[in-house]
Amino acid sequence: MKIFSSPDKVASKSGRKVAGMVHRYECVISRRSTASPQALYALIADGARWSQWAAPLIPYSTWECLSPNGDEGVGAIRAVGRRKQPTREQVTIHEPPHRHGYTLLSDGAIRDYQGEVTFVEDDGGTRVTWRGRYETRWRAVGLGYWLVLRVVLGTLTRKLVAGAERKG
Repeated sequence: MKIFSSPDKVASKSGRKVAGMVHRYECVISRRSTASPQALYALIADGARWSQWAAPLIPYSTWECLSPNGDEGVGAIRAVGRRKQPTREQVTIHEPPHRHGYTLLSDGAIRDYQGEVTFVEDDGGTRVTWRGRYETRWRAVGLGYWLVLRVVLGTLTRKLVAGAERKG
């Protein structure tokens, strides 16, 4: 677990910079899989199929739009979660079969959420590391979200590994 806070300048609604404390948080989950990096990456990169391997945590998934290149690369936007109010995530890193990154497109109590999943071959398998970083002005919100994120990323990592190993 990495949690750190640092003073930072925060823009107010008027656009002026005001002194404030921004708390930054990071949650890292790591797990080993017998599946190849290619098999794991194929699942994570296909935003329309997250609901197949990540259910019931993610019951709905689709591509809202593909990347400017017409694929699931950088710039593509997936919608995951609940059909009526899905979470929108934009792909920021597309480096098959080793790194996949995304950012949340909506801000709320947390801001600048960045997710990154890496796949590193080791001893006939793959080390999967899922990392989520974000910031907030409120320490209690940051810590509460970290606890939720730990469960969500842990569950997603476990389901991703199981899905890739089933396809094996």
